Amino acid sequence: MNKIRTLLKSSIEFLPIRRFSSFTYLNVTQFLGALNDNIYKFLIGFFLIGLDGIENAHRIMAFTGATFVLPFLLFSASSGWLADRISKRNIIIGAKLLELVVMIIGLLVFYFESKIGAYGVLFLLASHSALFGPSKYGILPELVSTERISQANGLMTSFTFLAIILGTFLASFMLDASGRSFITAALITTAFSLIGLATSVCIEYTPPAGTHKRFNLLILNEIYASLKVANSEPSLLCAVIASAYFLFLGAFLQLNIVPFSVQSLHLTDLQGGYLFLVCALGIGTGSLIAGKISGKIVELGLVPVAALGVTVCCYLLDLLSNYLLPVIPLLGILGMFGGIYQIPNDSYIQVASPNQSRGQIVAATNFLSFFGVLCASALVFIVTEVFHLQADKGFTIIGTTTLFAAGIIAYQYFDYTTRFFGMVLSRLHFETTYKGIENIPEGPSIYLCHHQAWNETLIILGAQRRRMRFLIENEKTHESRWLYRLYHLLRVVLVPAVEPLENNAVCVAAIQKSLAKGISVCIFVNNPDIHAEIEKIRSSYQFNEVLESGEIPIVPIHIEKGEKDKQPRFFKRLLNKFRIPAEISFGALLI
Repeated sequence: MNKIRTLLKSSIEFLPIRRFSSFTYLNVTQFLGALNDNIYKFLIGFFLIGLDGIENAHRIMAFTGATFVLPFLLFSASSGWLADRISKRNIIIGAKLLELVVMIIGLLVFYFESKIGAYGVLFLLASHSALFGPSKYGILPELVSTERISQANGLMTSFTFLAIILGTFLASFMLDASGRSFITAALITTAFSLIGLATSVCIEYTPPAGTHKRFNLLILNEIYASLKVANSEPSLLCAVIASAYFLFLGAFLQLNIVPFSVQSLHLTDLQGGYLFLVCALGIGTGSLIAGKISGKIVELGLVPVAALGVTVCCYLLDLLSNYLLPVIPLLGILGMFGGIYQIPNDSYIQVASPNQSRGQIVAATNFLSFFGVLCASALVFIVTEVFHLQADKGFTIIGTTTLFAAGIIAYQYFDYTTRFFGMVLSRLHFETTYKGIENIPEGPSIYLCHHQAWNETLIILGAQRRRMRFLIENEKTHESRWLYRLYHLLRVVLVPAVEPLENNAVCVAAIQKSLAKGISVCIFVNNPDIHAEIEKIRSSYQFNEVLESGEIPIVPIHIEKGEKDKQPRFFKRLLNKFRIPAEISFGALLI
C-alpha cells in the first residue's frame, strides 16, 4: 500500500497541475462538491415533481429536505471522530469516490425513473457531504500556516457560498437548456465529480491526528455537554441557537419558494428555482454589509435588527404574493437581512468559544442547524398537508416565528443592541472628531469623564465598539421623564450623593460584575479634574480589588465642543444642519 502511495505521489509530481498548492486543490474539491450537492437537491426535487405532478410540489420539497438532512444528524459526529483517526486527505479522496459512485447511481435512477432510487441517491449524497465536512475544515491547519488560517477559512467560505448560488441557478438552467433532460444534467454533474476526484488526489498526504478517544454512540450527550460549555460564556449559547435558527429559516424559504412560485405567481417549477437565486444573492450582499459595518469587531447588535427586517419581508411576501415585480426585490432584501443576521452570530461563535472546546461547540452548532433544517421540512409538510394552507401563508407563519425569535434575541443581546443603536444615534446627532483612538483598550476597561450633559453617553458609545455601563454621580432625572427612560434603556446607574462612588459597595460590585462579563464601565464625575478623580479611585481599597483582579486599565476621557467641517460634501452638508460638532479625546492608559 505504501509503495502504491509513493508511486502515485511521484507520478503526480510530474503533472503540470501539481504546481498549485494543496489548499488550492482542496478549495476546488470542496467547491465542486458543494456545487453538486446544490444542483442535485433541486434536480431530485424537479424530477419527483415531474413524476407526481406540480400540485404535490410542497410535499415533495418537504420530503427531499428531510431526506437530505438526516445523514448530517446521523453521521456528523462519527465523521468527526473518523477524521481524527485516519488521514484527512485519505478521507477526502474516499468521500469523492463515494460521490462519483452516487452520480453514476443517479444516472440509472433518472434512466429508470425510480422515485425510491431518487430519495436513496439524495440520502447517499448527503452522507458523502457529512463524511467530507470534518476533514475539509480539519485539514486546513495541516496545509496552511497559522497566520493564514483566517484568510484560508474566509476564502473557502466564499467559494462555498458561490457554489450554493451557482448550484441553485444551474439546476434550473441545465433542465431549461436541455429540454428537461435529467440524464444530460446528471452527466454534467458526473463530470464535476470526476474533476473533484482528480483535484482531491493532488492534495498532499497528511498523517492521522493519532487520537485515542473512543467513539461515543450517545451523540446527544456530547451535544449537551458542548452546549453547557457554551452557556458558561457570555451570550455564546444564544449565538449558537440563533445561528441554528438561520438554517431553519433558510431551509424553509428554499423549500417553500417553488410551491409559492407555482401557486401564487403561476410560474413553472424551474422558474421558481431561479427565484431562490435572487434570495441567495441577497444573502451574499447582506454578508458583505455585515462585515463592513462590523469592522474589526463582532457587531451582535445587528442580529435583532436583521431579524425584524426578515419578519417584515415575510409579511410583505404574503401580502404581495400575486405580483411578481415586487416579489423579486423582496426576496433579495429578505436574503440581505438574512446575511446581516447570520454573519455576526457565526463570527461570535468562532471568537467567543474557548480554544479547547471550539471544535465541539461548532459541531453542536452544526447538529442544531441541521436539526433546524429537519424542522423546516416538517413545518412545510404541516402547513400544506395538515392545515391545507397555500405556500404564501407559509411566509406569514415563518415571519411570525422570526418575530418571536427576534424578541428573544433582542432580550439576550440587549447590551449589544442598545450599544449599536447608541452608536447610530451618535453618528446622526454629532459630527465627532476623535483623538487618542489608539489608547482605547481591546478588553473591558474603566473610563472616567467629567459630566456636563446627558448626550455624552451617545458620544462615548459612538467612539468605541464595546458594550458599556454608565455610572453618573448626582444626576437628577425625575424632572425629565424621557431622560429617565433613556438612562434606563442604557442601564445607567445613578450614584447617590450620600456616599462617594469609590466607597459605595453596591456600585463597586456592579462595576466588578460588568467587567467580568466583558463590559466596559464609564464613570461620569462632577469634578473637571479627571486625574484627581483617578487618584481618588486608585487609593480606594474596594476599587483596588477590582483593578488588581484583572489588571483593568483606566482611561481618562475629555469631551468638548468641536468645530464644523468648513468644506463638507453634499450629503454631509445636509446632515450637518442637524448635527452638533463635538470632540472626544482618550488619554493614556493607567493600570
